[in-house]
Amino acid sequence: MTIELRDAESMTPTRALVVSYLTLRRLIGWVGILMPFVIRLGDYWLEGVWSSESISAYYYTRMRDVFTGTLVVTGALLSCYRGPGTRDNVVTTIAGLAAVGIALFPIDPEYSPITLARFGATLSDACYKNHGPLGYHFYAVTIFFGLAAYLVYFRFPLPSVPTITPQKLQRNRIYRLCGVVMAVSFVVIAAVKYGSKGGSIFWPETTAIVAFGAAWLVKGQAILRDPPL
Repeated sequence: MTIELRDAESMTPTRALVVSYLTLRRLIGWVGILMPFVIRLGDYWLEGVWSSESISAYYYTRMRDVFTGTLVVTGALLSCYRGPGTRDNVVTTIAGLAAVGIALFPIDPEYSPITLARFGATLSDACYKNHGPLGYHFYAVTIFFGLAAYLVYFRFPLPSVPTITPQKLQRNRIYRLCGVVMAVSFVVIAAVKYGSKGGSIFWPETTAIVAFGAAWLVKGQAILRDPPL
């Protein structure tokens, strides 16, 4: 059931609640999809750095506030979300806390060659290094992506009403696809991160985050809306 937000004042409480849930889901989706591209383009504009080895490395750029702020907002939205069952609420709350943890527990300091060439003293002991507790970042990332993939693949397809519409069946296919993409992307991230050769994980991370955001947009019926009752 989809109702335009501008009509909320004239809605019954039940209809207004539907709008609130759909809007919350869409907000989570849009924040997730836009974040990797906003910080990448923003840092290129501000510092001339086109790409970092990972999304998390933007913590050590001028886009730090955007990076951490987006994760905190995502975590707050997830924690405020309430699904049809207690299990959903527990999963989204823990995933929300993990998203905040990703922001507060950064990776080890990692700077682009452009930044190091411009500010040669960055890695010296004379330079003040401002960051959160180190060593916990990947744990928070693992918890977040693991719970998010579980939620998208297993919980989103469950019916919330007795009648299953054709749109719901199509949405379920997208949920499962997004869940698989998130899981595969995380495996790639782990393989590259802990592999002998290393390398950039920016695009696998971006793929996983975009799949996460797309699933939430579909959950908010930004596309494939159910017909009005």
